Amino acid sequence: MNKFILPLALFCMTFVACEQDGISISFNVDYTTEFTIDANSVTSTGGIPVDINTPSVSTSGSTVYGDNNTNIDKIESAKLKTLSISITAPNDEDFSFISEVKLYVTGQGLSEELVASKSNIDGTATSIDLDVQDVELADHIKAGEFSTRVSVTTNETITDDVEMKADMQFKITATAL
Repeated sequence: MNKFILPLALFCMTFVACEQDGISISFNVDYTTEFTIDANSVTSTGGIPVDINTPSVSTSGSTVYGDNNTNIDKIESAKLKTLSISITAPNDEDFSFISEVKLYVTGQGLSEELVASKSNIDGTATSIDLDVQDVELADHIKAGEFSTRVSVTTNETITDDVEMKADMQFKITATAL
């Protein structure tokens, strides 16, 4: 009987002395940013990338973290899952003037990361899904906001400014509270 008590006591002390790690949870978070391609910035010869900086995207005000029983400082991983760009104005515009698009994410004090791109774009489309890179962006999300830079390579001129919207979905893995 005594030979069972010592192992049982050691087993119990192990569980009492160890702190349980938080449980990891995963969920999706959606962010949107809008930008305009200025007709004056697109050259008549095309083939030259045009860079557009977008407004900062706030990540700290979202209730999705609390709804998932975590908070922004508990993020372990954040990766872009999907990114689509849509033309919102003018109504009759399509992607025929763009041959390539790239989207970069940066945060204050953080490096800029290429997160998605698309070439061989269907010229008749008004919305495109970019090819997403496998880039870790947890620090960018935890910083409270991030900025994007869109680089478009054109193949023809445009006469009107083109307004666009980028819809991004991130897969977040975080420790539960």
